[in-house]
Amino acid sequence: MSEHTHTYTHDHEGGDSEHTHDHEHDHHGHEHHEHSNDIPGSRDKIVALLDYTLGHNRSHEDELLRLKDKLRDIGEDEAASRVEEAADSFSRGNELLDSALKLIKENHRG
Repeated sequence: MSEHTHTYTHDHEGGDSEHTHDHEHDHHGHEHHEHSNDIPGSRDKIVALLDYTLGHNRSHEDELLRLKDKLRDIGEDEAASRVEEAADSFSRGNELLDSALKLIKENHRG
């Protein structure tokens, strides 16, 4: 596997953000974002991480929708439909994360 970085700009909540992503590639062309495996133990830190993850996932959902539109523009309708399904899956996951955050916040107040 080879490891390299890409620098590009895409939206995260709060505006455009230029940053690098490290990716490893194998013969299948599969990409991974590198994230820490350290999950915090305190409620506040978990909420902060979930808030960040939700915003991060929403930016990827938006990115997928833009890619879907570009695929339709170039006549790749079947691929665009698959990307749209992926964006829908992100949307459902984001709804669940948002619901979990609301539950945690409500339970912490009560």
